[in-house]
Amino acid sequence: MTKIGSFLFFLSFTFAVVAGAATSVQSSVDRTEMAVGDSFTLTVSVVSNDDVDVQDPRVPSLGDFDLLNNWSSTAVAQKLVQGDKGMQFETQRRKEFHYMLSPKRDGTLSVSSYEVIVNGKVYRTQPIVIKVGGQSAGSQGNGVPKGPRPPTAPRMPHGFDDQFEDMDRAEEEIFNQLLQQRQRLMQQMQQQGGGNFPPDNNFGGGAAAGMANPAFRSLPTNPNEAFFISVEIDKTEVYEGEQVTVNWYVYTRGQMETLDRLKFPDLKGFWKEIIEEVPAIQFTEEIVNGVPWKKALLASHALFPIKEGTAVIDEYKIKSRVRLPGSGWSYQGKPYEYTKSSARVPIKVKPLPVDGRPSDFSGAVGQFELHDTVDNTTVPVNQPFSLKVRFEGAGNAKLIDLPALNLPSQLEQYDSKSEAKFFKNGRSFKEFEVLLIPRQEGDLTIPALSVSMFDPATSKYYTKKTQPITLKVVNNPNAPVGSSQRITDKGAPAKAAVVENKLPDVIMAWEPSAKASVMYQPWVWVVIFAGIIGSLLVKAQREFGWGRRQRTLKELVNKRYKGVDAALAKNEVRKVGAEMTNIFYLVMGNVSGEGGASLKIDDLLEMIPPSLRREHGTEITKTFEIFQTMSFAPEEMLGSLKDPATMKSNVERAKKVIAQMISAVDQKAE
Repeated sequence: MTKIGSFLFFLSFTFAVVAGAATSVQSSVDRTEMAVGDSFTLTVSVVSNDDVDVQDPRVPSLGDFDLLNNWSSTAVAQKLVQGDKGMQFETQRRKEFHYMLSPKRDGTLSVSSYEVIVNGKVYRTQPIVIKVGGQSAGSQGNGVPKGPRPPTAPRMPHGFDDQFEDMDRAEEEIFNQLLQQRQRLMQQMQQQGGGNFPPDNNFGGGAAAGMANPAFRSLPTNPNEAFFISVEIDKTEVYEGEQVTVNWYVYTRGQMETLDRLKFPDLKGFWKEIIEEVPAIQFTEEIVNGVPWKKALLASHALFPIKEGTAVIDEYKIKSRVRLPGSGWSYQGKPYEYTKSSARVPIKVKPLPVDGRPSDFSGAVGQFELHDTVDNTTVPVNQPFSLKVRFEGAGNAKLIDLPALNLPSQLEQYDSKSEAKFFKNGRSFKEFEVLLIPRQEGDLTIPALSVSMFDPATSKYYTKKTQPITLKVVNNPNAPVGSSQRITDKGAPAKAAVVENKLPDVIMAWEPSAKASVMYQPWVWVVIFAGIIGSLLVKAQREFGWGRRQRTLKELVNKRYKGVDAALAKNEVRKVGAEMTNIFYLVMGNVSGEGGASLKIDDLLEMIPPSLRREHGTEITKTFEIFQTMSFAPEEMLGSLKDPATMKSNVERAKKVIAQMISAVDQKAE
């Protein structure tokens, strides 16, 4: 129902990067002054007269802010403008990306530039300054918060009479009263056995409808409570890697006029896959203990515990201004602002059984099918081809590692990459593509692949097998000479022809004169050739480092750290940022085996070992972005990053995660 009322004071600072006259990219905030704990919305808008390809903005480092929520919207509008041929319609397309942020501390803070790619071209917004201090909106007691209004509760601008708001509230109250009467009637019919109505009036399916038999569910118990954050969980005791589904809901008895998501659950100890996160909540009706409530889904996640012990699903925290139903002649009561949190729920994580664990267990927990395929069963010698190994089923296939292939000696494994995806229905897949090179002609067989997995439903290991793949390796006329060895009918290499080492007769018949000069003496030629060979060896040693010990990755990084320490001593912010950024690329390139800065850091992260990515991926991304900001961001955006103590702290933080990556390289080398 549309609410007609006074529009919140909207203050925005806009900084635009214009691409010709057709496209513009701009950012704005709904206010620039607030207290710690308040929230505001930053909007990145892309406006164009043409249909353009707009990628999601790259969110900068938000060190002084918490990202509470984000959503996007698209609009197309037409208007009449005066053109060369008279009045004509002009189409304007707008795509907006909204980010709800909350400051962590007092002071003058800066939101860094957002980067947007439109039709392959990069646009950057300017930083926006936010002043934080004073009293929070939630403690003013006047019922008028300074926080942003979420998209679910729009307000109309000034110019409308206040009586329309009263009429609208009266209509909504009448509607709520009729709905409550209907709910009470349905409950009475259930108690009397006179209807086939379900006890909980949930409409739709999926996470919004709730779980059939959750292991844990928190429901409101106080009928006078303004709103309540509920959490329901399908299991509270699982194995490592087994899926836990969690839904968070908000229950309310009044009209929620604002809703600020103050804290999303951290979910430490879990691998998280998002099933649903709703930017605009939608209410349905549900009766709890005879009291009608309005219920809306906040989020639904699939969680996979990564180690045994006790993992805690921590709280989901929101702040809302709620107007409760009035009494007597008043249709609506006064609005009050509250902050509520969901319950913290411990999850017992059992280790995977050691007894009976097969040697070929690859970490797959769930019910998966296994398939392997090749592009073609006839391949030329010395020409690479792809072997694809695919896991697909119920569970998180992203945690599966590539199993041992046990390839024949005629096949050389050159490279491998993987692709994985988790679907909202709880199924997932992971596909490994392995590049192989046959080194000998003839028939060869890729043995059947056998992989053991763990089924948490039965608490037992099971094995999946593929069929052997027979290949025919044929002659490759484009292969270099001598690159392969052709097999004869008897299975032995063809005998090479022998060429007699004989000089032409005219040379053999030549004899030097007794009066020949000293240049014809054998010892002279020995000295000349020795000098030539010696000079070539010296040059080769300089060029290729023969005889020198190759430096390890740890030594190279420690050498670069000296440059970082020198820059820290001189408080050279840009140099510290650039040196640390280069060190990250050096180490990530070695860990992934893909070289240095030719790839994006996100691509390199996908190529490092899964265990390293799970444990340190978030820390790698955060610290890398800090030094990238120090390297390239405008001076006014650096803020506390320029502080010597902060720089030193960030460098030490980065050294710890870099040491973990170097350790992974050393273990791989062993």
